[in-house]
Amino acid sequence: MKVLFVIHDAHGWAGTERVTNLIANGLSARFEVEVLSLCPPPHHACGYPYSPDVKLSYLPLAGGIRHLLASNVHMLRFVQQKAPDVVILSGVGEIRHFLLVAPLPRRHRPALIAWEHFNATYAANHPSRRIAARCCDFIVTLTHKDAETWRRVLAPRHVVCIPNPVPGFPDHPAGLDTKRILALGRLETQKRFDLLIDAFAVFARTHPDWSLRIRGSGSKEAELRNKLAALGLEDSVQILPPTHNVAEEYAGASMYVISSEYEGFSMTLVEAMAAGVPCVSFDCPEGPSEIIEDGQDGFIVPLYDVAALAERMGRLADDAPLRRRMGAAARQNIHRYEIGPIIERWSSLLRALGDAK
Repeated sequence: MKVLFVIHDAHGWAGTERVTNLIANGLSARFEVEVLSLCPPPHHACGYPYSPDVKLSYLPLAGGIRHLLASNVHMLRFVQQKAPDVVILSGVGEIRHFLLVAPLPRRHRPALIAWEHFNATYAANHPSRRIAARCCDFIVTLTHKDAETWRRVLAPRHVVCIPNPVPGFPDHPAGLDTKRILALGRLETQKRFDLLIDAFAVFARTHPDWSLRIRGSGSKEAELRNKLAALGLEDSVQILPPTHNVAEEYAGASMYVISSEYEGFSMTLVEAMAAGVPCVSFDCPEGPSEIIEDGQDGFIVPLYDVAALAERMGRLADDAPLRRRMGAAARQNIHRYEIGPIIERWSSLLRALGDAK
């Protein structure tokens, strides 16, 4: 069976690129797997490494309405030439390039899977998600709550929940003996690092010897740095570029904090928990509340509640035995997202679609 992943940029560093890499590599032992990047190949090696069994292809497509027909013609020709049995859109918005493929009779086209990496509440406001709901044979969501929302709001043909896998488990858990709080992610509005800084400002009044490290890049960097200067936090909060060695970051942290206003399924959250780092997160849609068991392996606080976020951070900072208990529980509980069973679920779905043709 031929499986084609379609992704905007196969060599990016964000969560979608990370999990596409993991699933494509995992499936390549069972299927003929190809990853199609809609960006040109990079001049230098970057991104997550693909298995030699995964074929990488490139079809740079121009954006915008005036290029829409041309991009669809190019994609139709590519699909007809490659003749995959299943196409997985790693980014539901890529359905805009399949408007000539989707209407074909099922016997003349591959099965189409829209793999939703955000959440249906967010997606419902985007026309591409509504198109995907009507054109694709399956929607794959990352959480059960999101699957329910897709069914209720967008009414697609079929929905199945397959969570993202944890990439791996460090040999040794984090020591949790530093006084450092860690946050990773794009410096964009979604991640609401401005609220995390507000929470840290409250926390720092009683914990002046603790620091916050934010790793990421994005359009909000200057705004966040200005906020740190206004609050007098430049010495205790670092904003650093993304790093390839995230394992080292988790190993050096004593807690991990998520301040996002929405998530799909936070890869950094499961990575931190696999490293034995206790986590504090807003109860944002969707994901953290299905990953963290509140009060057992981390804390969930109401969305946008800066005071509650600061209070839970303080509770973990003040109680080293609690940090260690929660970190150990997180490392144990996150085993439910091991990659083996998740690859098996993907394999079952792909075989079912292949048999149905």
